[in-house]
Amino acid sequence: MNTKGKILCAAVVAASMVIGACKPTPRTANDHSHQQEKSAAQPNPEQHSVPTNVPSASQKSAGLLRVDAVSRAYNPLRPWEMGEDQTSTSMGVYLGQGRVLTTAGKLPTATYVELSLPDKTQAVPARVQKVDADLGLALLTVQHEKDATLFDAVRAHEVGSPMQLGDVAQLHSLINDVTPVYAPVKAESANTQEMQVPLITMRALSPLPQALIQGLPVLKDGRIVGMVMSHRTSEQSLSVVNAELIQRFLLQAADAAGVPVLGGQFIALNDPVFRKYLKLDPKQGGLYVSKVEPMGALAAAGVRAGDVLVSVEGEELDAVGNCKHPIYGVINVSDMIRSLKPCGEKLTLGMMRHGEAYSATVALNRDAVEKTPLRREKAGTAPRYIMWGGLLFQPLTADYLNMLEQRAGSLPLSFVRVREGEKKLIEQGIQEPVALTFVVPTPATLGYDTLGFCRVTHVNGVEIQSFKHFADLLDAPTPDGTVSLAIDRAPYTIYLDRKVVEESNDALRRRAIHTLRRISVEPHAVGGSDSEKL
Repeated sequence: MNTKGKILCAAVVAASMVIGACKPTPRTANDHSHQQEKSAAQPNPEQHSVPTNVPSASQKSAGLLRVDAVSRAYNPLRPWEMGEDQTSTSMGVYLGQGRVLTTAGKLPTATYVELSLPDKTQAVPARVQKVDADLGLALLTVQHEKDATLFDAVRAHEVGSPMQLGDVAQLHSLINDVTPVYAPVKAESANTQEMQVPLITMRALSPLPQALIQGLPVLKDGRIVGMVMSHRTSEQSLSVVNAELIQRFLLQAADAAGVPVLGGQFIALNDPVFRKYLKLDPKQGGLYVSKVEPMGALAAAGVRAGDVLVSVEGEELDAVGNCKHPIYGVINVSDMIRSLKPCGEKLTLGMMRHGEAYSATVALNRDAVEKTPLRREKAGTAPRYIMWGGLLFQPLTADYLNMLEQRAGSLPLSFVRVREGEKKLIEQGIQEPVALTFVVPTPATLGYDTLGFCRVTHVNGVEIQSFKHFADLLDAPTPDGTVSLAIDRAPYTIYLDRKVVEESNDALRRRAIHTLRRISVEPHAVGGSDSEKL
């Protein structure tokens, strides 16, 4: 073996030890074990208030199904790797026509999902029809049509009218995974702290059943009026998503997940001097618009930074940004906007500019987070990357920057400049910034092993417009086989020999990283082997 070959092999072995590798393992319904152990302490049905009209203790009357999921999340810093399997269990309620409503939980990153009768006498593989992490809901069905016989033993429930504060309904649960039990619960207040949308805090009017889990339905007159997102046994309370949001979820298209985002930043108007400067009435409420995202719904509606938001659909705001929701009472205006209407509809905002009132009709969408250069990826999508000769390139997304900031406590200066200069990126026509985030020692990266966390702006003198454009530029042949990359830190230009890069790629693929690039956004695929998804 020549000296160059020895250097290459040694570098790859070192890289393998540093970065590791995630070896995919196929999963099927038959070889997967993910059942949680049952609690030794079983609740006593005599401890609960059960109405006299409780259905018979058969699965047909219960309408509940068990949902077991195995999920694996990608490592954003080493996007070819996936973490360890995580199992989760929730309940679901049968809606008829092969549809099971449950909570989103870890389903966006699920690699295997199973539906079973609560007593586990029958279990079948399932697939996710749609999932909305913002609403916290998911819709499942069986993976194979032949397994639809599972639903023969389950009663279907319809979705009822939304609960109002003060309404009394019944939490539907099971004892010993067989006997239905109904605990009366009362809607007390809005809870806007746990999710992107308002939940209802419901208080139990009798002791709650033990071992409660997510996905249990709340029923009124036999119809679903809510679904449990979480519970606090010590307080005998539940956080429940209301029927109005369940109906919205069921009606929306599978690719329309997510709540509306206006694309603006707001400041409370507590300062009387500032209010006077804005020419507001002393008794008038509102929020100061401190920033408007160029690609957002507010900008499209003509709202500018410096305006004041004073009402939403005719409901006036107070000085700290609260207003009255028709269902949840007084809540923050951001929760009001997210829950009032879905994307695709229009919202009327009352605005003030230089003391003059005007009305803005906003077309609700998610453009401010999905069409901006620093966009958010949809929950459950695999991260994009290119490993090229030992240099790891990734698109700079809002998700990546937020994750890096949380883990490190702060962002590298290069990334801070990108975040603060997003408006300039739009003006330059940059659809998506690209970064060099990590360097693996190989012959191709000699002298560049200390680089990382910097933006890449040009390939062979051509400005990068998007991550896909960047991949095309890397693949384009050059006369002498040399590729130059412009970065925003010293040494400012990287020169690489394409032949050495290709040799390093081959070695990395054999020894450490089996898949060197993922350019398109790909959702987790439930079913099949992990190697197919990579």
